[in-house]
Amino acid sequence: MENIRKRLTKGYILLESLLALALLAVLTTIMLSELGLAQAETAHYKRQIELLNVAQMALDTGQSELNLNGVTVKLTKSDKTLIITNAETGEKELELEILQVQK
Repeated sequence: MENIRKRLTKGYILLESLLALALLAVLTTIMLSELGLAQAETAHYKRQIELLNVAQMALDTGQSELNLNGVTVKLTKSDKTLIITNAETGEKELELEILQVQK
């Protein structure tokens, strides 16, 4: 009787250890996948920042298209709007409305 009780106790300890290990594996997998998503999102934001920096440089120098640091930006300016386009993908990144202040 005592031998069976020791085996059951060891079995419960083993079962608890396996459950703890499985829980640790699941939590580690979730953390690593979220870390990968966060890194991808950060890379996307860095690309957008670089694109807007190049657009500002193009606007400051009066150019309608500028290629710098591997980023190509095209500026389309009319009387009331300024459109910043990623020339590589053709996507419109930003559209600004120009307000004229009357003095």
